[in-house]
Amino acid sequence: MRHMFRHMGRRAWRRQAGVSLVIVLVLLVATSVLGIAVLRSSAMQERMSANLRDRSLAFQAAESALRYAQDVVLSGGAWDTQIPTPDDCTAVGICPTSSGAAWRPVPAGSYDAARLAAPPEYWIEYLGTGPGRKGSCDLIPPTLDCQSPMYRVTARSRAEGRADVVVQANIISRIPEPGT
Repeated sequence: MRHMFRHMGRRAWRRQAGVSLVIVLVLLVATSVLGIAVLRSSAMQERMSANLRDRSLAFQAAESALRYAQDVVLSGGAWDTQIPTPDDCTAVGICPTSSGAAWRPVPAGSYDAARLAAPPEYWIEYLGTGPGRKGSCDLIPPTLDCQSPMYRVTARSRAEGRADVVVQANIISRIPEPGT
């Protein structure tokens, strides 16, 4: 009886010769495909995070240019009483209504130059006058703060192969306090 079981075991062993090799090869191919998929996924996530960082830096730079330009408008000068001319567009960067864009770079100390390939830029456009202090236009004659000059500030941050970000803000110039 023992001899019969040994003989059947050898036959079964001969029928299974090479099957384990095929199974191992199939598992190796499946593991390789899974590994390649994981590598592609991690490379995609790395590119996405790099793009997000680049866009965040560009947005922060455009925002700093916007704030700088707002300070230029709000710092005064004659902009509360004088309408900008085309000469002001090239000299000061405050352009009259419907003029072409005159992009001006932000001075180096106003943004992080170490992280940006190119300085952010801004453009200030005069829009006309808008409402001033509440009730100041009701007086006869109206006071000086009846109408206030309005400006549109456009700022951008861009560089070759990097994210382009453009932000805008409308500004009503400072209105002097009555009696000052």
